[in-house]
Amino acid sequence: MIWLVIAACALALLIVVALVLTIVRFNQLSMARSLCDEAKRQLLVELRARHALVPAFLGTLQQITAADFGRLGLALASAERAPFGARGAAAETALTRAIETAAASLGGSSSPRTGETSTPGETSAPGESSLTVRDGMREELETTAHLLHGQLEVLTERILAGARIYNTNVARYHRQRKRFLSRLFRTVFKPREVFDINGTVGS
Repeated sequence: MIWLVIAACALALLIVVALVLTIVRFNQLSMARSLCDEAKRQLLVELRARHALVPAFLGTLQQITAADFGRLGLALASAERAPFGARGAAAETALTRAIETAAASLGGSSSPRTGETSTPGETSAPGESSLTVRDGMREELETTAHLLHGQLEVLTERILAGARIYNTNVARYHRQRKRFLSRLFRTVFKPREVFDINGTVGS
């Protein structure tokens, strides 16, 4: 009879321990998922801020030179429409490159932020200067364009940092999902897509 009592107590203890471990694992998964979602929210804020600034940069460039900036406009439209994940990261990488290519049209003038001067091959042809802009306004517009480009560069750095933080949290969350007790909650805790912009995964 005493052995039955001991066995019952041992079984009850195992059930309690299993229940506690299951609750702990659920809470760990919930916290890891919340960190992913918060990092994604902050990353989206930076992405949208850059999307909102690009039209002003593009409009300023179009007043300075008659060069074709269609690639930048297409890259922005693609980035705004792309879903979050692999396609979104590829679109944002393309937008970064398009911004830098467009900024090369400012060659011949030193950037107020960096003081760098682009190579002659990056400048627009002399005949491409907009006839609607007087020389006095051109310098002011170029300064504005440089400042906008500087702000875009800052936002790009924030996006890269945000993507690294998000991807780190996703990797941690996925490790949590692979553990034994986590398999009980696979239908509750769905996987999250990484956002590999400019090789931020694994960097």
